[in-house]
Amino acid sequence: MVTDVLNQRIKERGIPVSELARRTNLDAELLRRSLAGTRNLRADEFVALCHELMLDTCDFVSSAAVQPA
Repeated sequence: MVTDVLNQRIKERGIPVSELARRTNLDAELLRRSLAGTRNLRADEFVALCHELMLDTCDFVSSAAVQPA
């Protein structure tokens, strides 16, 4: 799941969600809800998070494309 990968990278980098929200210009509460899985990430939010966390968005597309529905 996308949020699992994002949460793992956030944990690895030791970045507080409030700081990540500041760096990406995202609302901290909305980001918390998205990372908790109670709100869907918008595409622009996903791209901003991937950029800040040094993740390649193509890696998500590739892995999703080969998984059965």
